This record gives sequence, C-alpha cells and structure tokens, in this order.
Amino acid sequence: MAVLTLIATCATSSAYAASYALPENGDDVIGAVTTLTLTYEDTLAAIAEKYGIGYRELVDANPDVDPWLPGEGTRIRLPTAYVLPSAPREGLVINVAEYRLYYYSPDGTKVVTFPVGVGRMDFPTPLIQTKVRTRIENPSWTPTASARREHAEMGDPLPHVVPPGPQNPLGHLALQLEVPGYFIHGTNKPFGVGQMVSHGCVRLYPGHIETLAALVPNGTSVYVVNEPFKVGWRGGELYAEAHKNLYAPNRRTDLVRRIVMATEQHSDSATTGVDWQRVDELGASLTGVPVRL
Repeated sequence: MAVLTLIATCATSSAYAASYALPENGDDVIGAVTTLTLTYEDTLAAIAEKYGIGYRELVDANPDVDPWLPGEGTRIRLPTAYVLPSAPREGLVINVAEYRLYYYSPDGTKVVTFPVGVGRMDFPTPLIQTKVRTRIENPSWTPTASARREHAEMGDPLPHVVPPGPQNPLGHLALQLEVPGYFIHGTNKPFGVGQMVSHGCVRLYPGHIETLAALVPNGTSVYVVNEPFKVGWRGGELYAEAHKNLYAPNRRTDLVRRIVMATEQHSDSATTGVDWQRVDELGASLTGVPVRL
C-alpha cells in the first residue's frame, strides 16, 4: 500500500500537503478514505481548507450532508484516496475533472497531490502539454479584455495591470507556464480552491503553492487532462473513480471503455468479473471516491 507522509507548508491556510510513496508494483491507487466527526460550528468549506481538500470534492464525497449546516456529530468522508490519472507519471499532471494536481518526484518514488481551482465553463482550463517556464514571486496580474469587461459590468472596474497585494487573484506566488497567459498560482480567495472559478489558470491554497514551487524546477513537464472516470488496480483488485465532467456531459461508455482497457492489460483478469451494477451506481453517484469493482 502506498505510504502517506505530510509535508508542512509555510502558511496557516492548508497546513499540510499529502505525499505518497508510488506503488512499486505498478498499482494505480494511493491513499485511503478517512472519516471525521464534525462539531456544531463546522462547515464543509472550513473543513476543506483546514485539511487541504478542495471544496467541491468534499461536497461530492458527502452528498447527503448539508455543506453549511452539517450538524453536531455528523460523520463525513475525507476523500483522500485516489486512482492516479492515466497521464505519464512525470512532472505535473492536472486532472481538471477532479480539481486535483499531482507532482511526481524526478526519482519516481513519490507523488505529492494538491486540490486546485480551475477555469469556469466560459473560460475552461486548456487541455495541454507544456512546461514550467519560471517562478514569479509577488506577481502582477494583467487582466484580459474579457476579464476587465466582466468586472466593469459588476461595478468593479480593473486597471490594466493589478499590482501585487491582497487584491491580486494570483496570490503571492506563481509558476508561469510556457503557454502564454497561463499560470499555476496561489490565490487571495482560498474558498475558490476546488471549484470552477478562474479564467483558465490553475490556483492552489497559499501554503500549497509555496510547497509546490519549492519542489518544482523550471522545465518541469505539465500535462493538463480531463479524466472524469479513472480506473486502476490495487493489490490485484480493480477500482474506479467517477467525477462530473466539467466541460461536457458524462458518458457511461467512457467508463466502460476504461474498465475494458484495464482488464485487458491483466491477462488473469476479465470483464466478466466486474460488478456492473456497482459500475452503474458509480456512474450515477459521481462521489469522486474510488470504488472496488
């Protein structure tokens, strides 16, 4: 089983980042789902930031819980188990469907994962392969014409350049990508992490971007993918994880195709051993929690 360690960060927001040992046997699932008992004052938004989890993934993992008034003694699931995306296990992999970034260490022994905020429906995060160009401390933000127009319509006109400071949505640290205009950055509004909030960039909790920037050298590969369905193996058992496709309708055929591909890669496995009723339930619930098939 992949081993979890916690990396301390430098900000009070999101005190830890999760680092897992990559399975040496080629398995695809890391982490484990844990539970937490809430107090009367808790909200899922506060719990998400405290434990370094994205808001949307916490809500999806607990569909029967009121996110703003969960209630004293309510037990929730912390969705801290993951089927690794099918992208190459190198550099940075961002799966927009699960609002999550994975960083694979250069020696291939561990993966560190962070929740992220991604582009809104009208400004989707592009599915690209690129590289980290450079690290920028206290970045300025140059809004696009559409961003300035949108803010003006809301009565909040923007200057042509937003200087560093508390009003800058890039936060205090950014990784500039080789694709012009796109960044992986911090934020001045942590609640947006784990939601569709940006104009296409990828945002992290302030403490998480510090940790990530310390780990990632310039030239690191970046793969941005959209995998609402992920399928993989752990200990000879098949698991699947289902999320809402943010930019298009979910298609059950995509989940079935991934299951068939995964079983064909194991000569001692067959799709006849798959619990297809469980597959249907998984495709309907979209909790983002890995389920054994």
